[in-house]
Amino acid sequence: MAIHDAVNGFMACARAILAREGATEVALRQIGDELRALAQTPGLIPATQGAALHQGDASITTLHSDGPQGLTLYVAQMGDAAPTPIHDHNSWGVACVIAGRDRYQHFERLDDGADGDRAHLRLLYERELQPGDVVVWTAPPHDIHRQQGIAGPAWELLLFGIDVMALPRHYFDMEHGAVRTAMPS
Repeated sequence: MAIHDAVNGFMACARAILAREGATEVALRQIGDELRALAQTPGLIPATQGAALHQGDASITTLHSDGPQGLTLYVAQMGDAAPTPIHDHNSWGVACVIAGRDRYQHFERLDDGADGDRAHLRLLYERELQPGDVVVWTAPPHDIHRQQGIAGPAWELLLFGIDVMALPRHYFDMEHGAVRTAMPS
């Protein structure tokens, strides 16, 4: 099956799940099962480097977008030189590792977010993800995380409720309790 056909089939399935269930954790886990099946499609890893991500060694390529406010599917590479900064996406999301291993850390915001320049976070959990492993996160403020490839780059599929590359996101400095808002590049 061609990549284009596989992606279109996945997107149709994801839309149907969301129409039936909404963007609930149950629905996102169902989408994760479909994303795991899509991850088996040969040729998903791009031959060329995608757009720079988080001013580090991560990159991202758009596979499909329904527009700025619609479902968007990416393939991303998480480098192993350093973890991505702790960040959010302003959207729910589903990630599935295609190749490599990924250290995924998920954070909880403990403050109410009233001060846009300050935040108090704690690590909720950490997982080592391997090909076929899926993580989901619900809408903000439940979308705060960071990732890093382990012993080489990790490649993953990412589905979001919006085009997360089109808007700024928050970057969190746990040590100083600081938050900055910036574009993801």
